[in-house]
Amino acid sequence: MRIAVIGATGKTGRYLVRRLCDGGESVVALSRDASRLAQVDERADRRIADVTDIASAIPALAGAECVVSLAHAVLSDRVLVALPPTCRWVVLTGSVRRSTTLPDPGADGVRKGEAAFRAWLARGGRGVMLHPSMIYGAPEDRNVGRLIRFLKRWPRAVPVIVPLPGGGRHTVQPVYFGDLVDALVAAVHRRDLPPDIEIVGPEPIPYRALVQATAAAVGRRAAIVPLPLGLLAALAQAATAVGVRLPFNAAELRRGTEDKRFSPEPMRSLLGVSPRAFEDGVREKVTHGWY
Repeated sequence: MRIAVIGATGKTGRYLVRRLCDGGESVVALSRDASRLAQVDERADRRIADVTDIASAIPALAGAECVVSLAHAVLSDRVLVALPPTCRWVVLTGSVRRSTTLPDPGADGVRKGEAAFRAWLARGGRGVMLHPSMIYGAPEDRNVGRLIRFLKRWPRAVPVIVPLPGGGRHTVQPVYFGDLVDALVAAVHRRDLPPDIEIVGPEPIPYRALVQATAAAVGRRAAIVPLPLGLLAALAQAATAVGVRLPFNAAELRRGTEDKRFSPEPMRSLLGVSPRAFEDGVREKVTHGWY
């Protein structure tokens, strides 16, 4: 099967391309960045294309029987317009941020893309949109990677002071990048899927548990200090203004005041992927030096 991967140079895309090539598939890897595309698995047919420019995307996708888009969901309408007549199945990427009740332009973009996808399905299209939670574990991972680098700067004998809104009691459900790749591969080969599936960790965990597990993985101890969100957001903005890199920015801190709770059962039953616990995933990331 000829499979086109849009966003093949991203933090998930290049691993997906490798997995598909390992499986003997004919893969077309698409990216707008020529220098990064040169680093993608050489077994793939590597093509320059930008989905924001339909004129470049249409010829690059020619002949694909399945198209996987790792571009932001807000671009879903453009991806769908550029599909070749040979395409019989589409896998798009959204985000669980679609469920937030907070003001969030990124979430608005996901919902817009999902609406475009459902309208396309209503016209006879076939495919699935996967909605991952916070993705971590790859070398390019920014969220947990930043936290690891922050924690490692502290001496082992001194507990790391980490202020969190509400003491980090709200929950998050991060998914390991390898589990997302497994889910994408499964979604490519299944044709009996519902329109959307959430790709998440095995259970929601408090933010403080995420920080403490990450600290333990690098041989540190984290002392969580509860502070008001407004104060923390102001401090994060001030730090950014003077060039100080913190593990969380103001927007991420705000999102950290909302509980994320999703069922991993559809991921298990429909795609055959059992997500790994955060403690195991962050330990693997540290062991490989992926930060």
